[in-house]
Amino acid sequence: MKLNLKLLAGSAAAIALAACGGPETVEETPAPDGPIESEGSLTEDPEVGLDEEPGGDMDMSMSDTDADADNETLSALEGDWVSGDDNLSEMSILDGTVTMMYDGEVLSTETLQTVDSCPDAPGDTSSLELITMTSAEGNETLCYGIIALTEEELQLTSYPRGNTLTYMRMPAGSGLDEE
Repeated sequence: MKLNLKLLAGSAAAIALAACGGPETVEETPAPDGPIESEGSLTEDPEVGLDEEPGGDMDMSMSDTDADADNETLSALEGDWVSGDDNLSEMSILDGTVTMMYDGEVLSTETLQTVDSCPDAPGDTSSLELITMTSAEGNETLCYGIIALTEEELQLTSYPRGNTLTYMRMPAGSGLDEE
């Protein structure tokens, strides 16, 4: 019975479509370099909408200053680091990739990015540079605020836990560089 109702409904829709003249089709495809024609604006105001000339005030791209700051942060993070709490815990950062190791064994590989916010951060993070580390499998992203970043030391606060992680930069030619 249900099949007959579906068949009847489908037939009724096809008859109604045929009675109305069917769907409109485009008889000609516009040239790829030709202008796109529209049938008007989405608003009553001719100054707003589809009639607006290209090159308006809205800029959706990241400014050069923001990109430069992000690149500087990622460059400053590059290197080999050892945990201040456990000298068997190390991380290597190179070209936006973080390799976490313990006692010489690779634990994980993660992608490093600078971000504008950490959703799980309690309170105001506007005074901190923020980074995320996303596992290679993409199933976990952790967010950190950079408390301090010098040639010798890196201090991160982990969100949402809020604990501080301290790393010391390993001198060139030691630890991870030899492996």
